[in-house]
Amino acid sequence: MTKEIQKQTFETDVLIVGGGAAATMAAFECAEAGVRTIQVTKGRATSGTTTVARGGFAAAMGKGDSPELHLKEILEHGGELIDPALAEIWTRDIIDVVDDLESWGTDFVKNEDGTLELKSFPSHSQPRAVHHYDTTGNMLTKALSKKLRGDDRIEKHSLTSIVDLVKDGDRVVGAWGVEYGFGRLVSYSAKEVILCTGGGSGLFYVNDNPPQVTGDGYVLGYRAGAPLLGIEMIDFQAMCCSPEELFGFAPHPTGFINAGAVFRNQDGEEFLKRYYPDTAEQSTRSEVILAMAREIHAGRAGLTGGIFMDATHVPLETIQKAIPHVYKTCLHKGIDITKVPLEVAPGSHTWLGGLKIDIDGKTPVEGLWAAGETAGGIHGGNRIGGSALSASLVFGRRAGKAASKLAAGGERSAPVGIPDDAADWLGSLIARTDGPLQADVRLNCRMLAHEKLGSIRTAKQCEEAIREYQRIEAEDVPRMRLSDEAQKSEKALGHELESALSIKNLSLLGRLLGTAALNREESRGAHFRLDHQEADNANWCAVTRLEQGDDGGIVFEKDAVS
Repeated sequence: MTKEIQKQTFETDVLIVGGGAAATMAAFECAEAGVRTIQVTKGRATSGTTTVARGGFAAAMGKGDSPELHLKEILEHGGELIDPALAEIWTRDIIDVVDDLESWGTDFVKNEDGTLELKSFPSHSQPRAVHHYDTTGNMLTKALSKKLRGDDRIEKHSLTSIVDLVKDGDRVVGAWGVEYGFGRLVSYSAKEVILCTGGGSGLFYVNDNPPQVTGDGYVLGYRAGAPLLGIEMIDFQAMCCSPEELFGFAPHPTGFINAGAVFRNQDGEEFLKRYYPDTAEQSTRSEVILAMAREIHAGRAGLTGGIFMDATHVPLETIQKAIPHVYKTCLHKGIDITKVPLEVAPGSHTWLGGLKIDIDGKTPVEGLWAAGETAGGIHGGNRIGGSALSASLVFGRRAGKAASKLAAGGERSAPVGIPDDAADWLGSLIARTDGPLQADVRLNCRMLAHEKLGSIRTAKQCEEAIREYQRIEAEDVPRMRLSDEAQKSEKALGHELESALSIKNLSLLGRLLGTAALNREESRGAHFRLDHQEADNANWCAVTRLEQGDDGGIVFEKDAVS
């Protein structure tokens, strides 16, 4: 038995998939260019991972600073894998973006003389983090959302999951998906499509992203023929594993470090001094996370498997200035961080790889663009603090500007259809009463990545993960069902449909991540192999590249960095 499914088709010049800063910046540019624009979001726009940017984002706005110096430091700490052309554009363009954000009413913290107050972040020689204390992402989201709501030129389609892109020959001409709030199939014909769906942190059990962030853009672009670069490079960050009330909360480690906090193992040792005597807590984020992971792996973790971020020696007034939101959040849960260290472990924060793009965000596939965390080549093998949101703002704007210019002169394809079997598949999923619960399949995907593909990896773990993701794709995904509650409640039905739709992407993304991590037989930047602990410049000063083969399999290549 299947449920009757409604269908609706739309036409536009530019289709933007995503709801965060990159997507919204792209939408503004398309609207200014006068082209028809639809922004499709799984949640409400503006949303996405923009909200998890706490401490600020980098822009060389201070006296004595420059985009050239910013670029130099990004390349110095990028694990030798950053595309310098992308980094140069980013560090230059972010200056103008900040000026525009200010004109739109963003509430950045200012000095008494009216200039921007700039924070210092590790690995930056100059204070260059534009910020709103430790709620920068929330503030920026509100400002962008207000501007977006007031722009009637941008058509907003919320609560909609794009399931796949549609091609005509070698060109992307649209997409189809599910408006899961109503259980309706939708299709979009478009001259240009921009993917800004965020990263893949939802693949991991421990992460600080909204639950809708499930690597959709990576998988959509990959299936459409775009290369995936450096997908094994993941920016893990310290997240709370204890107490239970704070589990998964990302307490802004950079803010803690700037305030003077130290990291200790179960024995009370400030262990970062042992790994990095010269820099200790001021080491790069990937170095701090690696040291944490090695301490945990060596059995020097706390009772719930983490290490301790200790700010008990830091004056209260310093804490309240550096991380006021974090301090209040913890206090609300009954935890006073000036008296009790937080137990933290590595969790997935942002992904450093993504779809291959040029300086305007165009992928090698005609009609397809990417920006924000969905795009690759920008952050290489490591990402210094304040970079993710900064680059997302720049390349979202550039993709919107360039795509709208092409769309203004291009011809729209014929209306995009929905695959014949899509309605049957969706109806069967809704009506099915036996098989594994979608929530259990999704949890299995996430625990598998957490246990096998985290901040420390081995060949055996990668191979085990790949095999299990293959099994999930072949056996569980075709048979999974929704809960009994979803049959009774439209709200529960919508929530579970969104979750179930993402499982196809999560399981493939797990295989892609496992393949890239298995093949990179060295340790570099954010990727650490316990069975290959040193960097191998002779063989692996290269960017991994994954493409879909003619037979549907994963083709692995590597591109040497000159």
